[in-house]
Amino acid sequence: MKRYLLDTHLVYWWMTADACLGEATQSLIEQSEILVSTASMWEMVLKNGKGKLPLPPGELTEELEAQGFVLLPIVPRHIAAVRRLRCAHADPFDRLLIAQANDERLTLLTRDAAILALSLDGVVKA
Repeated sequence: MKRYLLDTHLVYWWMTADACLGEATQSLIEQSEILVSTASMWEMVLKNGKGKLPLPPGELTEELEAQGFVLLPIVPRHIAAVRRLRCAHADPFDRLLIAQANDERLTLLTRDAAILALSLDGVVKA
């Protein structure tokens, strides 16, 4: 079974049943092992605190685990992997997701044009 790390926007669209996710991506998520980085949870909470991202009530961890997603913690080797990245992407959350996907041998699933423009191995368009 293919293992994917979801970019934060895909996690949010899944949680909120947003039509932006699309049927093909929804089907791919349903048929795959999906990991969600704690970095994505952190990013969503920060945006929610600024009033930029409404979140469903309840605990994010429980919500994501109830969906069958595996939570990927940030560990020291992921930070080291960020340091080794050779891509010119400024967003720290995206850099961490790219590094985690590389380190854990996961495919990063995203629609982020800036990430996709880097043409990195192990990154695919959702």
